[in-house]
Amino acid sequence: MSAPALIGEAAFRGTYVARHIQLGDEPEVLVPLLRRIWTDTFNRDVGAMAAALLARPWLQLAANPKPRRWDQHPPVPGVGYPSATGHSTPRQGSLRETVDGPVQWLYLLNLEHRRLVVYEATVHGRWLRHSAHHLNPDEALFITEPALDKGGPDTTRCTACGGVNDIDHFEAPSIAGYGLDTITFCNRCGSLVATNPIFGDHLVRKPWPPPAPTTDGASGNTG
Repeated sequence: MSAPALIGEAAFRGTYVARHIQLGDEPEVLVPLLRRIWTDTFNRDVGAMAAALLARPWLQLAANPKPRRWDQHPPVPGVGYPSATGHSTPRQGSLRETVDGPVQWLYLLNLEHRRLVVYEATVHGRWLRHSAHHLNPDEALFITEPALDKGGPDTTRCTACGGVNDIDHFEAPSIAGYGLDTITFCNRCGSLVATNPIFGDHLVRKPWPPPAPTTDGASGNTG
């Protein structure tokens, strides 16, 4: 179901720059679409993608937009339909700001790690981190896979060691003063993803199988 959203780029210490999408959508719809746009339109250049998204306000994003007679502006190939209304400059904001108005979702690109972090507006009038997604799904440490049996529970797999459903997640109020610090780790191999509202995601992928213990090769003295 369409929902007003913001899309843009994460900046320094919990700030962001973004554009409005009148007909945005939930992450289940918009994340796969953004991955397709990143791949098909921008040849996996996240910087070029961010620049294009911030160049104008949007009515709706689309990987293959077609001209429509009622649109006041022509579509941007491979990106979507521009909006006829909106500010001429991008919105400057903070994750600590009070959220008002109809906006329901905030999608922020992390250019360094090629990730997309999603925030939702809560009933308390603030941004709450919803999820983080690699633009390239193969780079994700933990992935959720549908159940083999119809109606069964989904499984979560560690892509470092292949462990299934052996993953713990903890979160606590962040020392940054807003948001949450989180850690998700695999009990089998020790790989983990830690997040912080200021520094973003930190991923540690452990080798598997574990390296053999090292020895100095010295034999004991035989007096």
